[in-house]
Amino acid sequence: MIARVKKTIKKFDLVKRGERVVVAVSGGPDSVALLTLLYRMASDFNLDLMVAHFNHGLRGLDSDDDENLVQKMAERLGLKFISEKIKDKNVPAGVSPEDYYRRCRYEFLIRVAGQYQAQKIALGHNMQDQAETVLLHLIRGSGLSGLKGILPVRDNMFIRPFIETSRKEIIEYLQDAGFSFRQDSSNADDKYLRNKIRLLLLPFIKKEFNPNFEENLAQTAEILRAEDEFLQNATAAAMNNEGIKISAEEIAIDVGYIRHLPRALQMRIGKNILEGLSAAKNGISHAHVKALIDLFESGESGRRISLPFGREARREYGIVKIAGKNQPPQPIFEYPVAVPGLVLVKERNLTVKFNIKTKDDINLNSRNKLYLDFDNIKMPTILRSRKDGDWFVPLGMTGRQKIKSFFINRKIPKQDRNNIMLLVDAESVVCVENMQLAERVKISEKTSKVLEIEIV
Repeated sequence: MIARVKKTIKKFDLVKRGERVVVAVSGGPDSVALLTLLYRMASDFNLDLMVAHFNHGLRGLDSDDDENLVQKMAERLGLKFISEKIKDKNVPAGVSPEDYYRRCRYEFLIRVAGQYQAQKIALGHNMQDQAETVLLHLIRGSGLSGLKGILPVRDNMFIRPFIETSRKEIIEYLQDAGFSFRQDSSNADDKYLRNKIRLLLLPFIKKEFNPNFEENLAQTAEILRAEDEFLQNATAAAMNNEGIKISAEEIAIDVGYIRHLPRALQMRIGKNILEGLSAAKNGISHAHVKALIDLFESGESGRRISLPFGREARREYGIVKIAGKNQPPQPIFEYPVAVPGLVLVKERNLTVKFNIKTKDDINLNSRNKLYLDFDNIKMPTILRSRKDGDWFVPLGMTGRQKIKSFFINRKIPKQDRNNIMLLVDAESVVCVENMQLAERVKISEKTSKVLEIEIV
């Protein structure tokens, strides 16, 4: 068994020479075996071991007896012992008791590692735990990331040297060596799903179908871990693209880009983006991911879907945007224009300059300048956001077009339309910011005075 554990340690590079390792010991067979084996191998890897025990206090005196056993074992081995009793047994609403106590235990272990500058935390999960976890995730409905099971090493800190060792081997090792351990009576309570899997489902499958089922599941989990790592890398590369823009205010996803990716990557990207909405990376279900993918594939412009954490996704022509549900409306603004002169549009944090030029002064290569025939503008002029009924005759056309229709044809999202500056004279719109001039103010051979508009 020592040879098997050493092989696992080297295979997954669980420890490096000279590292300090916190061994999490509950007093049960797995953790007791883990402590004794690591102690026997410590000199081979030059490890500095210490023992940590978290007392959940769920079984009264039995819980205290667990702690006493672990403390005496640490003292016998000459190792530092740290323990802590749970401070608050009240399980928060919406959290299962198992998850709550597990989180408390992990928080304790992380604190101990930090306090004593330990590089690793060793846990006693074994091959049967792996099989139980894969089955549990399969029953609950999980993707590849769940079916890969328990990781041999997580966050480059938590290590599981027994992940390829069976519980039967562990018990036989303890019995042969004569080590004492405690049995947690709650492990026999089949009201918990994991216990049902351990006590009922796994034995049934092994008896009726395959006695090596646990080993096969562990092997499957290892294969899926490698495939999951490949997909994670591919997803990260796909998300590092101009087609996906993430900011503090919103996430904008180019539908054309995302739809050309394989379905597996689409699902992964959707999951990553939605999980990123929560610091804890939870609260997102497959239904949310599928609804987002459906919005990419067939959602019409204007369609919205609700998401957790007060967010929504909305389709805006070829873009899907994810943002808060209660986004502030775009401001309405209106400023009189003097020529020459300048206008500070505080809602856009822009300055717009207006000057009179001759045709010889025109710089057609400038990106932020626009030129109009000043003599064909009917004063007064106003720089403002859109209003109902706005119209103009676009450059190159003869008939009127409503600004609303112009924006629709240009696929400008509704919530962005108020933000676009319009230059309006006494008759109609004469200029749409960065898009279009009115036909009657174009520069022609008859033009004598030119209105130069510069946005800075």
